Amino acid sequence: MKSFQKIFLTSTLYFFLIPTFSQNVQTVIKIQAMDMARALIRNDFIAFSEFMHPSIIAYTGGREKLKSNIDSASAAMKQFGVEFKKILVGNPGPVIAYKNQLQSVIPQTTTMQTLMGELEVETSLIAISMDKGKKWYFIDTNVYKADSLKNILPDLSPGLMIPPQKPPKFSPKQ
Repeated sequence: MKSFQKIFLTSTLYFFLIPTFSQNVQTVIKIQAMDMARALIRNDFIAFSEFMHPSIIAYTGGREKLKSNIDSASAAMKQFGVEFKKILVGNPGPVIAYKNQLQSVIPQTTTMQTLMGELEVETSLIAISMDKGKKWYFIDTNVYKADSLKNILPDLSPGLMIPPQKPPKFSPKQ
């Protein structure tokens, strides 16, 4: 009888604690992704780069080269009258434990104002944590395509479901 009680108690805890853990991790992912989006909109490179995976920073040539590339892109956007209007972060998908990392995929919608109208791009972010979910790094699959990511991040789980990229939506000025 005591073994039945232990099994019942263990099963009950498992079914209540695992979903709670998953919800808490997904909340942390979403909050940190929103923090990253706010940094991008503010053009705060230092805050934004804190959310970039170290392997991505190394792949781009290091932090200084990355900053230079982002500054150049920002200047070009300004020159052509393009600015980020809003970035919406969706709810993270399932969190996968793979090779001592937690990984997930998050939908993101970025709206930019241009001289000719509004451009909306739907993409996915890959979220990776190497410290059991405390700190998350994000990789935009619009910038880094899935096939090249396997070379940059060989520890990506094959179980990550990255949806195909959708074509951008353009709304001309009225």
